Amino acid sequence: MEVTVVGSGTVVPRLGRRQSCVVVEAGGETLVFDLGSGAVRGMVRSGLDPFAVDRIFFTHFHPDHTVDAVNLLFTIKYGAEEERTRPLHLAGPEPFRRFWKSVLAVWGETMSGEYPTHVSELPRKGTAPLDLPGCKLSWAPTEHSPESIAYRLDGPEGAFVYTGDTEYSESVVGLARGAHTLLIECTGPDDEPLPHHLTPSGAARVAREADVDRVVLTHLHPSVDDDSLVSKVREGYGGEVVVAEDGLRLRV
Repeated sequence: MEVTVVGSGTVVPRLGRRQSCVVVEAGGETLVFDLGSGAVRGMVRSGLDPFAVDRIFFTHFHPDHTVDAVNLLFTIKYGAEEERTRPLHLAGPEPFRRFWKSVLAVWGETMSGEYPTHVSELPRKGTAPLDLPGCKLSWAPTEHSPESIAYRLDGPEGAFVYTGDTEYSESVVGLARGAHTLLIECTGPDDEPLPHHLTPSGAARVAREADVDRVVLTHLHPSVDDDSLVSKVREGYGGEVVVAEDGLRLRV
């Protein structure tokens, strides 16, 4: 699996960090997890083709994780040199169908193409893993908004987990257990935590309890984004620690 962190920031506007977006290339398909503001242009800057997206998965419905879905579908419909014919799959936690219906009610005429669009709603508490080309997809609830979930991809060389937004959660620890790479939010500092988000010590705790090989910190608020971040996480976790940057590429 090839993982690209397209957006590593938060709702705070910053030139160096777009809002949340992660792209995974596996089994000949391009999977996108979350589409915050700037994601489509971020894909282009990262050398990824927005028109090649096969599947989109959302962790929750906050704008900094969803707003560029409109931009991507608008781009696919009007910006491509060739008209798309292959299906596009969209999925998110329940009640995703209701959420997507509301998006289409506003933007549908300008977004909806002639290609097949398959919309799936994922039960928040999870079911059996879904078989995708080159990997298996599973998910679990997080502690953020009522619908929030995290995702895990299991491939031949190991597992990749993306938490989306969350505070400490035993279900996230269980989902991430034994994974090679954990892309985990780390939004605020320990002395001034933001509600429903992780701090350096919280991210370290999840990574340690899940026994992951590598933790990659994302969703970085300016208040936590400094040169001391890695050392703070290493106080509670002994594996590899990486601070995400927009365009960071990882192999799992």
